[in-house]
Amino acid sequence: MPRSAAPLLLVLTSLLGLTACGGQAGPAASDGRPASTNDPRFLPLAAYDMPDGDSRTVSRARWALAKECMVRLGFDSLKSLAVDPVPAWPERPANTGVLTAVLYSDDDFRYGIEDPEQAARYGYQAARAAYERRYPEKKWTLPQYLALTGQFVGDDPKTVHGHRIPERGCLGEADRAIYGTTPQERTNPVLDLETKSLQQGMKDPAWKKANKAWSACMVKAGYHYATPRDAEIGEDRTRKELEERLTEHRRDTTEPSAQEKKTATADARCKQQTGYLRTVHTVDVRIQYRLIAKNRTKLEEERRWERAADRRAQDLLGD
Repeated sequence: MPRSAAPLLLVLTSLLGLTACGGQAGPAASDGRPASTNDPRFLPLAAYDMPDGDSRTVSRARWALAKECMVRLGFDSLKSLAVDPVPAWPERPANTGVLTAVLYSDDDFRYGIEDPEQAARYGYQAARAAYERRYPEKKWTLPQYLALTGQFVGDDPKTVHGHRIPERGCLGEADRAIYGTTPQERTNPVLDLETKSLQQGMKDPAWKKANKAWSACMVKAGYHYATPRDAEIGEDRTRKELEERLTEHRRDTTEPSAQEKKTATADARCKQQTGYLRTVHTVDVRIQYRLIAKNRTKLEEERRWERAADRRAQDLLGD
């Protein structure tokens, strides 16, 4: 499904590292996709992905089924849980012995931050901000979280109210009803090829030249990064911010620092000044068309699979 500010949840403990992801498409202005190759939002592979409207239908069906499952497991208070819009993807409660880091992915930021005004407000966290605007935040108790996701760590209980938690939780049970399996158990060729396109694109001479022009612009602004990705990661900035948090104990770690906002703003301006986005998007589109030609059978199968899921979701919702 479209990766509109989808969260990737990294669950970390001192002994164990687990990865869990749950994507859900957010509201869009329309279901129409950019048709012009000159639009930086245009991605050829998107033609094989689930349209936004269908994805919202699937998300509503998933959460409607998950709500029924949770009530069946004894969480009567969730009978009134709103599922339109669907809640944000569940996060494990704080102070439960596990450190959870949340990374956000959004196709609108495929090449990084682009808008200086947006950068000045959100730094490199515009994808997170977009996600939070789309989905209402919902706090879960640990038993609710475990029952919803089935993401266990250590001695987490596998039962609630005397009922065994389904594999991958109530959301996993819902996915199996809609998709026939859970998305985590299969490879999405669209996502796989979009990743390959970026990896191959970054090796292209034109992309490398765009990076050099962008880097030279950043030097003039007082920053020394080889690529926009280096600026976003900001290892030098991260160290300073960590020191500030440890010594001052005052900044909200979920909000971008002033330095992050300044760096992101310079980044976006240099992309505009050097024509970075136009260059890398052209390379990306060319590679995606090539990958489509080589993988058309897999992509057509994915499109049929997504359409079947949408039909089942509509039947479940009675739409």
